[in-house]
Amino acid sequence: MKAISWLRDGVAMAMLHTPIFPAPPPSATRRERYRETCQDADGKRYTVIVWQDRPGVPGVSYSLEDGTPVHYEDECYFATPSGKMLTRCDD
Repeated sequence: MKAISWLRDGVAMAMLHTPIFPAPPPSATRRERYRETCQDADGKRYTVIVWQDRPGVPGVSYSLEDGTPVHYEDECYFATPSGKMLTRCDD
């Protein structure tokens, strides 16, 4: 809810305004959907977290457990900011 005020003919006017589509609370803006176990070319394992950016809206983002963002390349690969390719594991 938002208070709006203005002057009209020298008289102070005010009203409360409720947006039609209020923003979701901060706790509901990004939710973990699932995790993918991946590995790099040296066999080191990583966990990629798939996030739903906004509930009810299509679109996901990806990060490692430490918060490093990763880019979805295709159904088999993710890329880190340093260019390291991570392959999905079949476990």
